[in-house]
Amino acid sequence: MGFLTQFSAHAQFGNMLKKAKKNIAKKAENKISAKNSTSDSNSQTNSEEKTSYTDEEFKQELAKKYPNDKEKQEYYFKKYKEYQQKQTAEKEALLAKENSKGTVVSEIPSPVESSEDDKFKDNQIYVLNRTKFKKIPAYDGGFSDKMKLSGYYHLSQYFVRNPANHFDSDPGDIYEGFSLEYNPESYEVNAYFSADKKRYGVVPEQYRKSANKGNIQFQFGMGDGPEWTNANVLLLEPGVLLIGAEVYHKNDEEGHKWMNNAQPQQFVIAAKNPDLIKKYYKNPEVTSKATFAKFDDLRKDWLGAKLNSVTMPVKGSFDKNSAIKTAAVSGLNTYYGKMSMKNLYQYMTSNKWSTVKHKVTGVPLYQWSVGAVIQENKSGKCMLNQFIVRRDYTGGGNYGNPYFNGINRGSIRAPYGDYVKCDARPNN
Repeated sequence: MGFLTQFSAHAQFGNMLKKAKKNIAKKAENKISAKNSTSDSNSQTNSEEKTSYTDEEFKQELAKKYPNDKEKQEYYFKKYKEYQQKQTAEKEALLAKENSKGTVVSEIPSPVESSEDDKFKDNQIYVLNRTKFKKIPAYDGGFSDKMKLSGYYHLSQYFVRNPANHFDSDPGDIYEGFSLEYNPESYEVNAYFSADKKRYGVVPEQYRKSANKGNIQFQFGMGDGPEWTNANVLLLEPGVLLIGAEVYHKNDEEGHKWMNNAQPQQFVIAAKNPDLIKKYYKNPEVTSKATFAKFDDLRKDWLGAKLNSVTMPVKGSFDKNSAIKTAAVSGLNTYYGKMSMKNLYQYMTSNKWSTVKHKVTGVPLYQWSVGAVIQENKSGKCMLNQFIVRRDYTGGGNYGNPYFNGINRGSIRAPYGDYVKCDARPNN
C-alpha cells in the first residue's frame, strides 16, 4: 500500500511539472523575444495562467495534495524549483544559440583570399552549414631559436575545431595562425594556437642531419587545438611552411611525386610574412618545384647516412680462384652492359661449392657459389647485389667450367638490394 501511495504521489507531481514546464517555456521565449507587442505579451500571460502555475499557485496545489504533510510539500516545491531552473537554462541556451548574432556564410573565407572587411572579427560568431564558429584571437608566444624556425605564422586557410557534437551549445573555433616553438637540440616542436592549446611535433630521426643544416621537415602528433594531426610539415624557405607535405620518391628517373596524386593547393601554407603565402598558395608549379627539391635534399642526406652504415660482406676463399673469378667478371660485364649499367666492383664471398642433387635419384645436378657486386645505375648511384656462379655436373664425379648464372633476387637479405657508396669495399 505504501508503494502505491508513493507511486501515486510521484505521478501527481509529474503532472504538475508538465504544467510548470509550459510556464517555463513561455517565460524563456518572452525573454528572448522582447520585441513582441504589449498585446501579444498580455495574451501569452493570460494563456499561461490557464495552463501553468506561479510559485504561489504551485504551493497551493501541493497543500491540497498533501494537507497533513508539510515536509512533503517543502520537498516537492524544492524539486519543482530545481526543475524550473534547469528547464529555463536549457531553453534559453537553445534559443540563444538559434538567435545569437552571426553571419551566415556558405564557405569560410581564407586569410589570403579575403579582404579585411570579409575577415572574421575577434569574438564574432559565424554560421557555416548551421554550425556556429567563433574566431579565436591570434597568439604570438614570442618564441625564437638558432635555426629561426620558431615564431608566429599566418595561415593560407583557417584551421577549424568543430563543436564536440551537434547538440553542443558552444560554437566551434577558427584559428588564423599559430606560434611555433622549436628546440633544435631535441628536434621537438610545439605549435601554440592559444596560450593553453598546442600540438606537439618532432623531426623524424632520418631527417635530423638535414635539420641541422636548415632543411627541416617535421611531423605533428596529437595535442589540443584544431582538428589536424599527423601532418607532415616542410620548410619551403625561411619563414614559410607547407603543411600536408605528403611526398614519395617514385624512382630515380621520375623523382618525387605527390602522394595519392594530391595537388599543392589542397595543402596549407603558413608564413611569418603573410605576403609570402601568395607566392605558393594555389601555385602548384612553384610549390611542387620547391617541395621536390627540398625532399630530394632530405633523401640524399638520409641515403648518405644509410650508405655509410652498410657493412660489406667479407671476401671468401673463392675470390682467389682465377677460373671462378674470370667467369664472374665476364658474365657481370655482359649482363650490365645490356642495361647501360656498370659492373663497378665484384668479389666472391663463398668458400666452397653448394651441391644440388636430384630429389629422387640423388644424382648431382650442379654446384653453385655466390659473390657480391657493386652495380652503378644509370643515375650514377650504386647498389649492392648478390650474383651466382654455377658449374654443371658432367658425370663420373666431374663438373664443367664455372659460368655466371645471374643476379640472385629471390632469397637475399640485407645489405643486398640496398644502395651503397660506389667506393664501398670489404674490410678483408
